[in-house]
Amino acid sequence: MTDKKRQDAILKILHYIQNGGDFKTAKKMFQEEFDQVDVAEITAAERELIKQGLNPADIQYLCNVHADVFKGNIKQNEENPDFAIPGHPVHTIKLENTVLKSLVNDALLPDLAKYEQGKDTLKKIRQELKDLATIDKHYRRKETSLFPILNKYGITAPPEVMWGVDDDIRALIRDAQKAASQDKVNVDELDETIKKACHEVLEMIFKEEEIMIPMIDEVASQEDWYNVKNEEKQIGYTLIREPMNWQPQLPKKSSPVDVKNLSSFFINFKEGALNLEQLNAIFDLLPFALTFIDENDKVAYFGGGAAIYPHSKNAIGNSVFSCHTAKSRPLIEKMFKQMHEGEFDKYEFHFTPHMMGRCLYLRYYAVHNQEGKYLGCLEVAQDVTDIRNWTSEKRTI
Repeated sequence: MTDKKRQDAILKILHYIQNGGDFKTAKKMFQEEFDQVDVAEITAAERELIKQGLNPADIQYLCNVHADVFKGNIKQNEENPDFAIPGHPVHTIKLENTVLKSLVNDALLPDLAKYEQGKDTLKKIRQELKDLATIDKHYRRKETSLFPILNKYGITAPPEVMWGVDDDIRALIRDAQKAASQDKVNVDELDETIKKACHEVLEMIFKEEEIMIPMIDEVASQEDWYNVKNEEKQIGYTLIREPMNWQPQLPKKSSPVDVKNLSSFFINFKEGALNLEQLNAIFDLLPFALTFIDENDKVAYFGGGAAIYPHSKNAIGNSVFSCHTAKSRPLIEKMFKQMHEGEFDKYEFHFTPHMMGRCLYLRYYAVHNQEGKYLGCLEVAQDVTDIRNWTSEKRTI
């Protein structure tokens, strides 16, 4: 079968699923056409569905069905030997997944079954759900450092879909925790919410290891993996200790000019001048985080002295829209469209993300040159929790 015919056959199956077809028939259609299918063929077909008009948010549901239809028939390429080295980001992901599978299969689900039989395992279930909720760190590392690699190399559909599913799983775990925290637990609700959350967690492990990691391995450079490794600590780990150190073999590059060597190079501002060393040091001290998105809506710079949101060097050069979930993207697209058109020059938001419990103040400024040409957008992110709690003046040191 030619590549074109294979792609058409996969699309036919996905269209059948999209239009409400049943799982058994879809599986049979697949088995009649294929022995094995490559990860790239599945993702190319999903990308084609989005191109044909399917909302990425809608494909989140289909994503699970696609994985089930193709499960057991995905072609296994020889794994990168680096992935077996303790400390490599993929080794860390798989180690966390091993612990998560054990938590679900060897602890949470068995304790749920015992509780339904009348045994007092509710306290254990609550702790196990609390442990399961730490999967947020696993997902945030993936979304912060791994998805930008795929976007950088033009693989945009899979991370877009997977990010939405990650958010759904977080919500399912919160639902299960809420059901388990009641003074009078509804057993049916507890059973349904825990089993649904556990199923989705295990499905995502399959997608990460059998689809996402092989896909990234086809395109990622050693420098990409190096960035992922360096950025792990800004988020942390799920149910494992900090992994061993790992250093890739990076290609030799000409050394960049150190800012300190340019201390005599001054930039004249409207009022005064700073050399590059001073300017760099000032940026590193600012009590907020900065992101600059250029006139083409590409991420160009991260700076500032505050760690508000985790971010990745792998995102530099990517579209700003790929840094947001499909759910939040319409707002971001509208905002940047209005800045390009000169309709608005400033936006302000303040909220308390569930994962942080701190109040964030976000400001977006349209940046123009003296002639009024749009140069890009400056995002300023600040944690204002303590500021909001001020109740008195402070005038002494």
